[in-house]
Amino acid sequence: MNTLNKKVGRPRAYTPEALDAKFEEYVEWVKANPVYINKVSAGEIIAVPTQRPLTLVGFCQFAKISKDTFRRYEDEFCDLLTHVRVAIEADQLEGALCGQYDSGIVARVLHLADRQDVTTNGKAITAATQPISVVLDPEAAKIIQSIGKMTVAVKE
Repeated sequence: MNTLNKKVGRPRAYTPEALDAKFEEYVEWVKANPVYINKVSAGEIIAVPTQRPLTLVGFCQFAKISKDTFRRYEDEFCDLLTHVRVAIEADQLEGALCGQYDSGIVARVLHLADRQDVTTNGKAITAATQPISVVLDPEAAKIIQSIGKMTVAVKE
């Protein structure tokens, strides 16, 4: 018996074709099953249908697989699952851009950040070492001292 062709472990729950069909089924299910958000209008609470976002967690739950199983499938079905991830990310990003989804949450989920260092060029911020001196007229110094904010040296 040739041991190289012998399969080891539990058989996969999905073939690439079946997983692709399951994703298309998930997309249709998401469109057909909106999330209802309660809004107040004229003193009444109204359930407003809102489009449900595509999510990787939601797809895994729909397909009855774990995220670890999805990751293992990525090694074998790379092109298909890259398509799945891209479709999910596009839905989330487009939904956030048009205000349908919370942009802050989408930015965190997609690991997006707007980080700019415009002041220090990547170096640590240090405290100023030189004291700041200000010359005040005697009347201004008396007013500042009277409210107790600081000690002011008066030059006369």
